Amino acid sequence: MQILSIQLKNIKSHRDTELHFSPGINVLSGPNGVGKSTIFEAIGYALFGVDAQSFVGNVDRFVTIGARRGEIAVVFQLAEDGRYRVSRSVGTASKWLLAKEVGGDFEVEEHKDSKETEGRIKELLGLRSVRSLAEQFELVIGPFQHEFLGPFVIKQATKRRDKFDEILGIDTWRKTFNETKVLTSAIKARVDALESAIGPLQSQVAELPAKREEHQAAQKDLAQAEKDLVLQQRQLKDLEGLLLTVDEREKQLKELEKEVETLKERISNGNEMIGKQKLLVEEAEKAHKIIAATTPGKKAYEQAEKQLGELREKLKVQRQQEQEVADLKNQLARLTERFKVETQTIQGTREELAAEEKTLVEGRKALSLDDEQKALAERLPQIRVNLEGVRKQLGLLEGRRAGLEEGNEKLAEGICPFFQEPCLNIAASPPADVFSAKFSELDQACRRLQKEVQEFELEEKAASGANDQLKAIAVKLEGLDSQLVKLAERRNLNELKAESLVALQKEQSTAQQQLDEKHKVLDTYSRLQTDIEAAEKEKMRHQEARDRYLANQQQAEELDQRRADLEKFDKHLKQLQNNLEARQAAFSGAGKAYDAAEHERLRQQKDNLWGGVSALGQKIKGLVIDVSRLAGEVDKLKKIEQEIVDKRGRIKAYKEKDELVKFLRNRVFRNVSGYLSERFREEISQRANRIYRIIAEIDEELAWGDNYQIVLRDMVAGELRERADDQLSGGQMMSAVVALRLAMLQTIGARIAFFDEPTSNLDVTRRENLAHAFRAIDVGKEEVTEHWYDQLFLISHDVAFTEITDQIITIGEGD
Repeated sequence: MQILSIQLKNIKSHRDTELHFSPGINVLSGPNGVGKSTIFEAIGYALFGVDAQSFVGNVDRFVTIGARRGEIAVVFQLAEDGRYRVSRSVGTASKWLLAKEVGGDFEVEEHKDSKETEGRIKELLGLRSVRSLAEQFELVIGPFQHEFLGPFVIKQATKRRDKFDEILGIDTWRKTFNETKVLTSAIKARVDALESAIGPLQSQVAELPAKREEHQAAQKDLAQAEKDLVLQQRQLKDLEGLLLTVDEREKQLKELEKEVETLKERISNGNEMIGKQKLLVEEAEKAHKIIAATTPGKKAYEQAEKQLGELREKLKVQRQQEQEVADLKNQLARLTERFKVETQTIQGTREELAAEEKTLVEGRKALSLDDEQKALAERLPQIRVNLEGVRKQLGLLEGRRAGLEEGNEKLAEGICPFFQEPCLNIAASPPADVFSAKFSELDQACRRLQKEVQEFELEEKAASGANDQLKAIAVKLEGLDSQLVKLAERRNLNELKAESLVALQKEQSTAQQQLDEKHKVLDTYSRLQTDIEAAEKEKMRHQEARDRYLANQQQAEELDQRRADLEKFDKHLKQLQNNLEARQAAFSGAGKAYDAAEHERLRQQKDNLWGGVSALGQKIKGLVIDVSRLAGEVDKLKKIEQEIVDKRGRIKAYKEKDELVKFLRNRVFRNVSGYLSERFREEISQRANRIYRIIAEIDEELAWGDNYQIVLRDMVAGELRERADDQLSGGQMMSAVVALRLAMLQTIGARIAFFDEPTSNLDVTRRENLAHAFRAIDVGKEEVTEHWYDQLFLISHDVAFTEITDQIITIGEGD
C-alpha cells in the first residue's frame, strides 16, 4: 500500500497545498509553524477517520481562518486493487467519500453511512482489528508528538499495563474480568430479592381454597335466581298478552267516544256555516238587482270618461304646439340678433383691415435704401477679393525682405548663403553695395501696398455696414410681407363670413314661416277647453251609478257559486248526521264488551310481577358481580401461585449462571490477558531488541518486562545488570521507545507509519544510527528485521535523514 498524494484546501495554514509522496521513507522538513504536523493530522482525518477535535479543541480551528469549509483528499495505491482517492470535508455537513479510479476518472462508491465507508477502508488497508481506524492511528500508526513517549513513561505499573493492553487490543479480557466481578453480587442480590418476594406471595396463595368454595356457592345461588327469573318472566309474558287485548278494547272504546264528540262538533259547525252561507246568498241576490239597475249609468260614465281622455290627449297636443311656437319665437329672436351682430362685426373688421394695410404700406416705403448704398453693398465681395490680393503681395514683399536681410548678414561675413563657403563674387566690394538699392525699392513698394490695404479696409468696412443694413431691411420687409399675407387671409375669412349672412337670412325667413303655420294650427284648438268642461260634467252626473255598480259587482258575480256552496253544505251535514248515528251504536256495543274493574285488576297483577322480576334482576346482577369478583380473585391467586413457580425457576437459573460466571472468571478471564500480554511482549521484545542494538551500537539488550516496563540489560564486571525507568537516560529511553514502536507496528501488520520528531532527546550518534535503522528496515536487512514497510513518514529537522531518505519534502517553500 502506498500513499501517492494529499491535497489540503483551507486546512489550518494550508490554503491550497498538494504534496506527492514516493515509496519508502518520506521526510517532511521545514521551520516550526509552517504546518508539517498538519499534514499528518490531515492524513489521519481523511484516511483513518480521526475526529478533528483530537487535533484541536474546536473543529473550527482545523479550518483556515476566514474560511467556512475545508477539504482533504488522499490518493493511495494498492498493489493488486488499483488506485483510490478518499476525501473528507471539514465544517457543516461533513462528507467522507471513497472513490476508485476507473478509466482515468475516480468514481465514488455508494456507502449508506460513514461506518460502511470506514469498514471498506479498513478492508483495503488490511487493518482488520476490532478497533476503529481512528484508534489504530492514534495509538500505534501515527501517534501525536506529545503522545509518542506517553504510555512508556507512565510510572504506575497498573496504569501502564492497562494502556498497553488497550494499544495491543488485549484489554478486553481484563476489563471483562473486572466488570464481571459485580455479576456474582448482582446475581446473589437477584436471588435474595426473588426469595424475599416469594414469602408474601405464599401467604396470599393460602386463601385460594376458601376463595374457590365461596366462588362455587355464588355460582349455585346465581343459577337458582336465574331459574326463578325465567318462571316469573313467563307469567309476566302471559299476563301482558291478556292485558294487551283488554287495552285494545279500552283504546277502541275511547276512540269511538272521541269520534262521536268530533261528529257532534262538526255538525254544530256545519249548521253555523249553512246559516252564514244563506246570508251570503241573500247579499249576492241583492247585489245582482243593483247591478241591473246601475248598468246604464255605468256605461254612460265610461263613455264620458273615454271622451274626456281623447280631449285631454288633444290638450297635450295643444300644449306641445304652444311650446313649439314659443321655441320658434325664441329661435327667430336669436337669428335676428345674430344677423345684426355679425353684420356689425364684419363691417368693423373691414375697416380695421384697411387701417392695418395702410400702416404696413407706409412702413414698407419707409424701409427703402438709396442706390448708392445698394451699389456699395453689392461691391463687398469684390472689395474683399482686392483686399486679400494686396495683403498677399505685401506678404511676398516682406518675405523677400527677410531673405535679403539673411543674405546680407551672410555676405557681411564673406560666406556664400547657398554653398556655405567664402564667396569670391563679392571679395572686391562690401555687401552693403549689393542690397541697399533693393531694400529701398522694397520699402517703397511695401508703403504703397500698405496704403492700399488701409484704403481697401475702410471701403470694406463701409460696404459691410451697407450690406448689414440691407440685410436688416430685407428681414423687416420680409416681416411686413408676411403680415400683408396674413392680412389678406383675414380679409378673405371676413368676406366668407359676409357671404354666410345670406344663409342666415334664409334660416330667419324659414323660422318666421314655421311660426305662422303653428299659429294656424293653434286656432283649431280654440273650443277644446269648453269641450273638456262639458265632458267632466257628464262624467260627474253618472259617477254614483258607476260606483254602486263596482261596489256590488263581485258579490253579484259570486251568486251562482254561493248557491252551489249552500247546496253542498246541506248535503255534507246530512252525511255527518248519518255517521253520528252509526258511531253512537258502535260505542254502545263496545261499552258492553269492556270491564274497567277487571282491567284495573290485571294492571295491578302486572305491576306486582314486574316488581318481582326487577328484584330478581337486581339480585342476579349482584350475584354476577360476586361471581366475577371471586373468579378474578381466584385467577389472581392462581397467577400468584404461577408467579411463585416462575420465581423459583428464575432462582434456579440465576444460581446456574452464578456457577458459570465464577468458572469463567477464575479459569478464563483471569489468565487470558496475562497470557496474551506475555506473548506480545516476548514477540515485540525480540524485534525491538534487534532495532535497538542498531540504534545504540552498544552491547545492551532491550526487554519489555512485566507491566510493559522498559528494561536494559548488559554485563558489568561479569555480572548481569538491569536498568529501568529513572535509571535510563533520555537518549536511552527515546531509542528504546522508537525500537518498541517500530516493532509494534510490524506486529499489528501496518504497512505505513508516521513519526513526528522521533530523534528528540537523542545524541548525534544515536540519531544517525536511528536513520540507518530506518533505512535498514526499508531495504530489508536481515540483521535488523524483515522488510515490512511500504512507506514511512517522518517529520524531522535532523540532517541525518537526508542521507537515507527517498524523498525530502520541504514545507513552506512553494507548497
